This record gives sequence, structure tokens and C-alpha cells, in this order.
Amino acid sequence: MSEPLPSSQPKDVHIDDRLLKRTFLEHLNYIYYSKQHLIEFFSEVKSLASLNVLKHAIEEAIEDTESQIGQIEDIYKMISESPSKTNTLSIKALSLEAYLAVIRGGKTPLERDVFILFYLQQIEGIEITYFKVLKNLAKAIGYNHSFIEQPFDIAVENKLLFETIYKEYIS
Repeated sequence: MSEPLPSSQPKDVHIDDRLLKRTFLEHLNYIYYSKQHLIEFFSEVKSLASLNVLKHAIEEAIEDTESQIGQIEDIYKMISESPSKTNTLSIKALSLEAYLAVIRGGKTPLERDVFILFYLQQIEGIEITYFKVLKNLAKAIGYNHSFIEQPFDIAVENKLLFETIYKEYIS
């Protein structure tokens, strides 16, 4: 029988700055390349949406995503790094699932819109989580984490916008 590993508490764990920086960069790369994928996805679902308010919200999300990409590129410059291609399979799988759910035959335009809104909220939730992780990592490394505030706030605002539209049409 092997001996159990000693239990350690978070306060007992010290993570090397090099590892934190690498983790930060991996998360930054993920959100950067996910954002690029989402511009195409948003354009596709916008063409499938029937409600004008939803089309306008998706257009705003496209503009916000383009802005966030620029802000993330500024972060790369501030930390003297460059984007490095990474696997974004999870966000691509979610967007493919959303696309298939929306185009599946037999759905009314309103049903398609509800599905679009449902998936857009999920995507924004993932983005919010990534930005929170980036903020915490930046703080732990000693980076000024305020540069993550604006893209984080945009993701929160978009999620709230999609939730509001969703609630209007399902109540």
C-alpha cells in the first residue's frame, strides 16, 4: 500500500512566477483565438435570427468582440509577448452545437431565436470566467490587472443584454 500524499492547503502552495506567466499566456491565447472564431460565429447566427432586437444585439457583440481583440492585442504588447495559436476546441464545439440546434429543421423563427440567445449567454459566461481567471493570474504575477477590466466588463454587459432579451421573449 502506498502512503497517502500529505494534504496541502492553498496557503501552503507556492506557484513559481514562471508557471503563472505561462498559465496567464495560455489563457490569454485561448480567449484571443476564441474571440476571432466568435466573430465568424456571431455573423452566422445573426443571419439566422429573426428578431430585430436580437440582430442588433449580435451586431453589438461583433463590434464588442472586435474591440476586445484589439484590447487583448494591447495586453500582448504590454507584457512583451505575441499570440501563440492554441486549441479552442471547447468554444468551437459549443458554437457548432449552437449552430446545429438553430438550423435544425422544424423550428419556428422564435424557437431559433430562443436557442441563439441561450447559446450566446453560455458563450459570454465562458468569456467572463476566462477574464476572471486572467485578472487573478495578472494580480498574482504582479501585472497591473486593470487592463483586463474593460474586456471583462464588455463580456458581462453582453451577457446581461442577451439575458434581458431572452427573458422578454420567454415570459
